[in-house]
Amino acid sequence: MKKYSENLKDPRWQKKRLEIMQRDNFTCQCCGDNTTELHVHHKTYSNGKEPWDYSNDNFETLRFGNLNSNDWY
Repeated sequence: MKKYSENLKDPRWQKKRLEIMQRDNFTCQCCGDNTTELHVHHKTYSNGKEPWDYSNDNFETLRFGNLNSNDWY
């Protein structure tokens, strides 16, 4: 089994990541920032699933500073 960080380099994750960022208009869904580094965040995780195996509604685009904030839930 690959390490999680290695999975994030997989083309299937890269495709999913781009789909989510395009859906979210390359904008942080917490604060509306679209000028700083953005990440695609899983809302929940399931043991044994690959990062790209989740439905799109389980992802959100966040800027780095909001990755650990739960203020918007």
